[in-house]
Amino acid sequence: MRAEMDHLLFLAQERVEAIQVSLHGASNRFGHSLGEWRDGSRAVFHSSLVRIQNNEFGRNASQKIHNFFVLLYEVLSEVNPRQIYDRLLTELTHSHLYFGGVCFIVGGVIGISVGIKLKSSVVASQKMRAIVANSYKGIEAISVVEDVIAPKIVEPNQVLIQVKAAGIDYMDIKISEGYGRVLRKQLNKYNPNISGEFPVVLGRDCSGIVIAVGQAVTRVQQGNEVWLAIPIFHPGTMSEYLVVSEELVAAKPHQLTHEGAAALPYSIMTAWDALVIQGELGPHNTKDKRVLIHAGVTGVGVVAIQLVRAWGGHVTTTVSSRAAPLAHMLGAEDVITYDNTNFDKELALREKYDVILNTVGQVLHESCLNHCAPCGRVVTTTNNVLASDSYGFVLGAFYSAYIRAKYFFTKSPWLTGGGWGTLAVSGEVLQQVTPLVESGQLQAVVDKAYSAQDAEVAFAYLAKGEQIGKTVLRFSSNSPIRNLGMAFWQDH
Repeated sequence: MRAEMDHLLFLAQERVEAIQVSLHGASNRFGHSLGEWRDGSRAVFHSSLVRIQNNEFGRNASQKIHNFFVLLYEVLSEVNPRQIYDRLLTELTHSHLYFGGVCFIVGGVIGISVGIKLKSSVVASQKMRAIVANSYKGIEAISVVEDVIAPKIVEPNQVLIQVKAAGIDYMDIKISEGYGRVLRKQLNKYNPNISGEFPVVLGRDCSGIVIAVGQAVTRVQQGNEVWLAIPIFHPGTMSEYLVVSEELVAAKPHQLTHEGAAALPYSIMTAWDALVIQGELGPHNTKDKRVLIHAGVTGVGVVAIQLVRAWGGHVTTTVSSRAAPLAHMLGAEDVITYDNTNFDKELALREKYDVILNTVGQVLHESCLNHCAPCGRVVTTTNNVLASDSYGFVLGAFYSAYIRAKYFFTKSPWLTGGGWGTLAVSGEVLQQVTPLVESGQLQAVVDKAYSAQDAEVAFAYLAKGEQIGKTVLRFSSNSPIRNLGMAFWQDH
């Protein structure tokens, strides 16, 4: 037995000596290669410095470089791989190995713990469903996608909303055709939640639930049901989550479902702009005024009829024969059907109007002037063509500079409803009409409600021009509310 052990020890010692010989040879070869590399590098650097020194402009710089490499060469000259190898073999003890192993294990445990903690504090970007335009080719560019990055609160006055329902407006089709593209592209540069021009999330209004608020928000709190409208340059409402400034948000009337609340806000803003801002009507001066509203069963028309009636005005409206009963139910005293009568001749038989609301466009402008009273007003809900959409390279550059200056010097935030030459929207307007909703004087008219995944079908229906009132989309979020709220707080 002892002889076998001695034989094994002899073989092990022989193997160790062979390994030492191999390492010694490798060390010599490495030292020789390192010496050749030093000498070659020195020659290359020397020749390069000579070439640089021949240039009078770089003489001082080359001298500094030369001094640096001389110092580096002196340091490398002191490196002797063989001495390092011999020192490791002679001075390395079991204590060194044990201590190094313990340090390695402890350091590994600490590193893994820190890594796990960091991983738990970094929340991966949430993805959400949204209805978007991937180009400016109109309806054919509209699609439902599942991988849009969910927005996060980045300012103290912002609100994070889980969208329950969103309205579809004709403006969405115009945006998919490029309306407001230059303004939107410029302002998106200051929006941390947007990267790139596309996709453009569609939707101008919605109803939903607040799931997180910024530190400066006072108007709403987490868990509130809200409704809102947004300007055309803002990322749209047709997504599972939305971040907006609190000034765009108002508490949803309890009488309305989410679908009903989503059908009203942008139409309210448009009708308010036409009647109150342009027509100078309101609760205190509309009584007994004669108001003509063309196409009274559109999304805007149904709101305008109800507002004028609630303020005591007399309403005449033009609609298709199938929509006449609804127009009467909404409060219009005089309903003219345009598909079986000559509405222009019918209007000529009536007393002229104090305010005429043209929701159709330029084609009716001359007719509106003919039927307007001498001191009356013709107002419109049609959107003006934005000059910026046709700017070329030169004017576009000046416009970009103007946007930048206005943004920084006036502190005009991109997330509010402030002008920029477009329809102004505000949560205060929604607050003003809420009593009318609560009293039943302003009701939502929902033509059809589609699931979000059927958005393309909904837009095709809208494009036919047959809807009465508003078409809406229902959203059901794939992400738990609490998880996204936690993502906000961990990121801030």
